[in-house]
Amino acid sequence: MIHDLEQPIMDCWNICEDLKTVYTQLCDGEREPTIDEITNALMGMQQLYHWKFEQLFHKYEMVIEARSREV
Repeated sequence: MIHDLEQPIMDCWNICEDLKTVYTQLCDGEREPTIDEITNALMGMQQLYHWKFEQLFHKYEMVIEARSREV
C-alpha cells in the first residue's frame, strides 16, 4: 500500500519541468507569449497541481488508515 504513493509523488515533481517550460518560453521562446497566455497557463497549472496534491494526500490518508488497521 505504501508503494501506491510513489507514482503520485513522482507526478507532483512534474511541476518543476512544467515551470521550466514556462520560463523557457518567456526567455527563449520563438515568440513572446501574451499576458493572457501566461496568466492562463499559470492558472491552469495551479489548478492541475492543486488536484494532484489533493489526490496524493487522499492516497496518503488511505495508507495511514490501512496501516492503523494492521496494528
